[in-house]
Amino acid sequence: MNNPENSLWRDIMEQAVNLRRMREHLYGPERSAIEQAAALMSDGPIAFVGMGSAAYLSLPAQFYLGEYGRPASVIYGSDGFYNLLTALKAMNVIVNSRSGATAEIVKVAEALSAGDVPFVALTNEPDSVLARQAARVVWSNCHKDQLVSINIVTGMMMATLVLAAAIVGQMDSLYQFLDPVVDNMHRIVEQAWRQSDNLLAHFRRARPIYLLSRGPSHGAAYCGRLVLEEVARHPAVALEGAEFRQGPIEVVDEDFAAVLFLPGESAQRELMLTLGEDIARNGGRVLLVGGDGAEHPDRILAFPLPPDLHDAVRPILEVVPLQILAYRLAQAGGVEPGETRYISKVITTEAGIPRLVQS
Repeated sequence: MNNPENSLWRDIMEQAVNLRRMREHLYGPERSAIEQAAALMSDGPIAFVGMGSAAYLSLPAQFYLGEYGRPASVIYGSDGFYNLLTALKAMNVIVNSRSGATAEIVKVAEALSAGDVPFVALTNEPDSVLARQAARVVWSNCHKDQLVSINIVTGMMMATLVLAAAIVGQMDSLYQFLDPVVDNMHRIVEQAWRQSDNLLAHFRRARPIYLLSRGPSHGAAYCGRLVLEEVARHPAVALEGAEFRQGPIEVVDEDFAAVLFLPGESAQRELMLTLGEDIARNGGRVLLVGGDGAEHPDRILAFPLPPDLHDAVRPILEVVPLQILAYRLAQAGGVEPGETRYISKVITTEAGIPRLVQS
């Protein structure tokens, strides 16, 4: 691909290799730790606790567990510590954190440990503060991105799904569902780059970009929102697709643009397709992630995905065109992709914004 290389681009390109290596790690040397973590779970509800991308990437696992009748929820670490700690103590808790050192995550972990509440840590740093407090640790062994979470999103989304599958005794079945994801990641990155001129033209004037999803694809929508904001400094809004029709749809006009993530399940897929057509008919522009080769009006772009993807694993690929769009929007806006003003690799304080340092 003809592209000026930087560290963010290398992280984007690493995803195919990272997913394949991670899957073999999770189903190989880490399998025993995953099964021990799953055995810690009682029959009660499950809470995935995380901050930022670590919370968002847990959403597909929440829906996957729901398919097997296991109630699960995603709780932000700040809410878990300040508002829901009593509830967490009555749940099966999985704390998801790349660094294991995020301020709110450390507080939750220490509070649970002090209350003798055993929990599972899913982390990329097995010697972290979080890991030392946990009853069981699952090491994701994910590629370490330079700063902005890229492989952490797609890789730890997969790792979280593997742990969820182990909880319901479906670990080997999930391995097969991951085949088209692992096998197609590089092609999807290349496809997104080939479409990037059209993506840029479609979305450059839209502020904010709306990301509309259903079910497990909420993971792609929220992680997509985050990468647009971090990389391109471009405002975005993630909403549930049906919720968008309950009022927010009033914002649709000729400056409106949205990404719609199409489920594989036919009834909800048709609802999202109809929503996209309605938006285009009323002047907005739409990207259909998971769209096919069907004819669409000029204001609708389609980004195909491999056929027959299980809905739980779709978000791992769905987020890729948002990564590429963020990269191109940054370039178009005069921002070095991956260069940030305020955030650091690990957020270790709960308050304050660093002063802007001009580069």
